[in-house]
Amino acid sequence: GFEVKRRGELKLIKVFQAEVFDKFLAGGTLVECYDAVASVANRWLDLLDTQGTDLTDEELIEHISEATTMSKGLEEYEGRKSCPITCAKRLGQFLGDERIKDKGLNCKYVIAKRPENQPTSERAIPVSIFSAEPSVARAYLRKWCGDIGTSRGASEVPDVRDIVDWD
Repeated sequence: GFEVKRRGELKLIKVFQAEVFDKFLAGGTLVECYDAVASVANRWLDLLDTQGTDLTDEELIEHISEATTMSKGLEEYEGRKSCPITCAKRLGQFLGDERIKDKGLNCKYVIAKRPENQPTSERAIPVSIFSAEPSVARAYLRKWCGDIGTSRGASEVPDVRDIVDWD
């Protein structure tokens, strides 16, 4: 037996692992076992290849977002760079600085593909922006990402699929 690390992984990885490990016991031959494993792997690969078009926005965000609880207040991280710190700062811009001061802030985010010249730590987008009013969501996503090139109209919240870094 072995233990699978569960902290800091995308839910997509956790669910995939749970499903695929079960399939290693399937079938009466090695070929049947591999076929069962491959069917699970192909289904999850299809989800990535199609950018989750068969899922609702909420289901997709649940699978591809990462969540971190900050052990200190944001000001104690001064000068450091990380995805949760960027997310917390952006939550402060979006929700107000008062809501992010204390330790224990839960930062749930996705990684944007833009701006392309920025490190991953600077491309963290709080998922709560996708629940905001469309005009608010668009304004902040433009501020954080630049061109958001969304497939949805101006009266809708931009599609998370158009924002996320799929590569």
